Amino acid sequence: MRKYPLVPIALAIIAGILLAHHFAFLTTQIWLWALAACAIVVGILLIKCCPPPKALIYSRIIIPLIIFCCLLGGLLGSLSESGNWSYRCPGKTFLEVRLTETPVPRTKSYKATAKVLAVDGTPCRGEMRLYLRPDSTAATLRYGDQLLLHGYPDTLKASIYVTSDHYIITARDSTSLRARSERLRMHLLHRMQGGPLDRRYAGVAEALALGWRADIDPTTQASYRDSGIAHLLAVSGLHVGLVAAMAGLALFWMGRKRRGRIVRGCVQLTAVWLFTVITGLAPSTVRAALMFSLFIVSDIFGRRTPKLNLLAAAAIIMLIANPMLLFDIGWQLSFSAVAGILLAMPVIMAFRNKLYQAAMVSVAATTATLPVTLTTFHRFQPYFLIANVLIVPLSAFILAFSLLYMALPCGFTAWSVEILLRATEAVTSWVASLPGAVIYL
Repeated sequence: MRKYPLVPIALAIIAGILLAHHFAFLTTQIWLWALAACAIVVGILLIKCCPPPKALIYSRIIIPLIIFCCLLGGLLGSLSESGNWSYRCPGKTFLEVRLTETPVPRTKSYKATAKVLAVDGTPCRGEMRLYLRPDSTAATLRYGDQLLLHGYPDTLKASIYVTSDHYIITARDSTSLRARSERLRMHLLHRMQGGPLDRRYAGVAEALALGWRADIDPTTQASYRDSGIAHLLAVSGLHVGLVAAMAGLALFWMGRKRRGRIVRGCVQLTAVWLFTVITGLAPSTVRAALMFSLFIVSDIFGRRTPKLNLLAAAAIIMLIANPMLLFDIGWQLSFSAVAGILLAMPVIMAFRNKLYQAAMVSVAATTATLPVTLTTFHRFQPYFLIANVLIVPLSAFILAFSLLYMALPCGFTAWSVEILLRATEAVTSWVASLPGAVIYL
C-alpha cells in the first residue's frame, strides 16, 4: 500500500462497480447514504489523528478509505445501471442512437456500435450493436450519425437488426474531432486499398495501421485466432506501446539527460496520439494512448513513479468517467496485459538478451490476459506461447512497415509488408495445424 497507494484504490472502485452490477436492489440512494456516512468517519479519523505522526494517520484511515472508494465505485456503478436503456425495452420500441464507429461491412449485414440516447423519447444511456441490412443507405453511414430506429432490440445481447425502412438518419456529425479523424481514416484506408499489396495481406496491414478489420481474409483470421495471436489484428495497448517504443528507440542517441528526455518524450507523445487519430480515435485506442501518455510524462519529468501506480491512476480516471468500461473486453485486455508486463518486469529484466526480453514481454502479456480470454471466448490455445514468442517480437516491424505502406503505397513497401506477413502466416498456419491447437471449454 505504501509503495503502490493507487492500486488498492483502483481495486476498491472496481469492487464497488461489480457490487452495484450484481446487486441491483441496492439503489442509488442506499449507496449515497453509505458513502456519506463513510466520508464522515474518514473525516473524524483525520481530525483525531492530527497532528500525530503520519504512520498513525496511515494505519487508522487506510481501511475506511478503501471502504469509501468501494462505496464510490458502487455509487458510480448504480448511477450507470439506473439509466441503462435495456430496462426500458419490453418490446417493439423507438430508439434514438448515435453511431460510435463507421459501420463495417459483413457477409449479410453492416455491423456498428452505437450509443443509445433515448428510448421512446425518454433519455437513456448505454451502448448497443446494430446490424443493418446491406444496402445503399447503410453504406453511407459514418461515425456520429444519429438514427431513429423502430424495432425489437435484444436486451440480453444488447443488439438490434433493422432494415432501411425501419430507421432514418436524423443528424450527421461533420465537425467534431472524432468525425474529422474518421474521415482521415477512411481517406487513408482508400489509399491503402488502391495500393499494389495483395488483398490477402492488405487486410492485415489495414487492421494494424488503421484498425480496419473488414478486409481481413477469413482463412487468415481463423489462423491467427487458432494460434492464439488474434489480438494482433485489433488495435490495442500492444500497438500503441509499440508505436511509443519505436519512437523512443529512434531517438536513443539523445541519452537520459533532461533535454534528451523532454525531446524524446514529446516525440513519443506526438507519435502515440497521431497513431490514435489515424485509427479513428476509437475508445480502446484512446484508453491505451492515455495510459501510455502517463508513462511518458512521468519519464519526461524524471520521476521514478512506480508504473503500477500510473496504470492504477489511468484506470481510476477512466472508471470514474465511465464505470461501464469495466465490462468492456478491450479495456479488460489492455489493462490486464500491461499489468502482467509490469508485474513480470523483474523477471524480464533478468534476461540480458533483448530478444529474450521481447519474448518474455509477450509471454507475460498473454498469460495475464488468459483469464479474460478463457471466460469470454471459451476456448484455449495450448500453443499460444509458441506463436506469441515467435510473432510478437516481429510485430513491431510488421506495424512499422504497414504504417510506411499507408504513407507510401508503392512496390517496395508492399513487398516488405508481404514478406513479413508471409512469414507470420507460415508460423500461424503451422501452430494452428498442430494436434489439439484449440480446446473448446
